[in-house]
Amino acid sequence: MEREDIIKFTNSVVLLSKLLIMTEDRFLKQKLHGKVSDFVSTFVEWNKKNVAQCRNKDLLNSVNNLLDYLEYLAHISKSNVTPLFLAQRNLLKFKLHILKQSKKTKDTTSDVANSAILISKPSTRTKSARLALKLNSNKERILNYIKKTPDVRTKDVMSEFGALSGRTVKRSLKELTDEGFLKKRSDGVAVYYTCG
Repeated sequence: MEREDIIKFTNSVVLLSKLLIMTEDRFLKQKLHGKVSDFVSTFVEWNKKNVAQCRNKDLLNSVNNLLDYLEYLAHISKSNVTPLFLAQRNLLKFKLHILKQSKKTKDTTSDVANSAILISKPSTRTKSARLALKLNSNKERILNYIKKTPDVRTKDVMSEFGALSGRTVKRSLKELTDEGFLKKRSDGVAVYYTCG
């Protein structure tokens, strides 16, 4: 936790407290009190686990909720809005500080990830060898059948492999198509498969 975090947070809370005291309407005061309480509790949680990215999102959501409510108060206010604008400005400064801090965290994290990527060596296997490993015996048999008979229909493949369920054949055809082994063509009535 940095000293600057605490200073910016404290300035925001002091101005929000002044605004809370100046608010005359009981309903608006209760709503502002709830939003300020949420802001304070979120900041305390954020300080406990400063590195967590989700904590940054929680804190930023809390700040955004407060900013939206302050904008609403400025819109309906009939009295002096200067304290309101000061509180809004301080919250915006605090939000900017948090965003800059999270950007620094992201940059250092991405540097670590990039260095890890540079250290690891790419696989020496070719694409076809990797894809061949994904084939199970059913898919391999279906692929060999389609290689021998181009432009084969789904119905023909299912009749050729009668021992397999229709669902298994269709799933295997879909997986082979998704993996790039087969090309699928439809003429509106039937679906044809060829080696891709």
